[in-house]
Amino acid sequence: MRVPALPAAPAALLAEHSAAHDTLAAALGAAPSGVRDVFTALQRRQLVEALAYVQPVQLADGDIRRFPPARAHLTHEQELRIAGASAAFRHLDARAAMRRLGRLSSVLAPSTPCVLHALLEGLNPSGRETNAGMYRVTPTGWNAAVNPFRHPSAEQVEAMVGDAVAMAADAPAPGVVRGAWLTFTMLCIHPFVDGNGRVARALSLAVGADDLAAGIDWGSLEQWSVARAAYINALQEGQRCGVYDPDALDAAPFIRYAVSASTTGAARCTERVHLLNERWLAAEVDDASERAVLVAVECSGGATARELEALGLPVAELRQVLNQLLRRGRLQWMERPAGRRSATCPDRRHLTVTAGTPTARR
Repeated sequence: MRVPALPAAPAALLAEHSAAHDTLAAALGAAPSGVRDVFTALQRRQLVEALAYVQPVQLADGDIRRFPPARAHLTHEQELRIAGASAAFRHLDARAAMRRLGRLSSVLAPSTPCVLHALLEGLNPSGRETNAGMYRVTPTGWNAAVNPFRHPSAEQVEAMVGDAVAMAADAPAPGVVRGAWLTFTMLCIHPFVDGNGRVARALSLAVGADDLAAGIDWGSLEQWSVARAAYINALQEGQRCGVYDPDALDAAPFIRYAVSASTTGAARCTERVHLLNERWLAAEVDDASERAVLVAVECSGGATARELEALGLPVAELRQVLNQLLRRGRLQWMERPAGRRSATCPDRRHLTVTAGTPTARR
């Protein structure tokens, strides 16, 4: 066998994981459709930033239910990483939708690792050629003083990745376990010149949501970014053999870490759904689209009209809603902080909720 064994996760961890995700699915199912739209728009940003590994804004424990604001002062490389991660997420989201419609049998396909790499690295975020969408043909490795683990030779990579994808697709194990195992295995193989972490995280999404009512694990990757040290420690604990040896590699520590992180992420997402419900009820407007815009702007700490398109409203309707809220004094234009301007969103002004509105007073 050219890939590590796929160990079982502790039953207690899996039970907690299932309960947390069932609770999140129930909260989303009971929420108004507008709340679900706002949650999806805001949590998608968190997920994409985590997939790109643009370090998240961390809040104090007392603010656990809040949506952290978008990262400010992004470098050009970080902007390109986020754009690539957004494209990769759209690809996975489309495949997941086709699977739900019965048009595809699985989100994961043999070509998925290379497709994801092409999307993640296609904009060349590092400024170095990384052969987007192609497996490496040269040796790779970390600085030995930091991580002495030795990855397999380039000649072995394609066959190993094929075996790993087949195992993750077909093994009789929960999706979260198969997704974590695939992430661990891909990080051990290191099949690409660069972007291995982003591809491995995206693959965990492709596999991990197979058993989830929500259709996606909204919170796990955010937790991987927040607890980065634990993520690295769990990976390296399974690589203590020092070299790619399928019989000696141990995916169990990383699987335990990933299941726990997914459970924590689901709990945080449930708290955020409850927060959005509270803000929704406090908005004091009759129109559902107006409520959605007010809550999204307030929970974002300010948003441009372009960013609010993520709510899914037709552009003409969104423009009408914004004009009505501005006319009634519920929204106002404010100078956008310089740190939140970027090449992809250069707007100098954004919308904020006025201080007199109920959501702003909260």
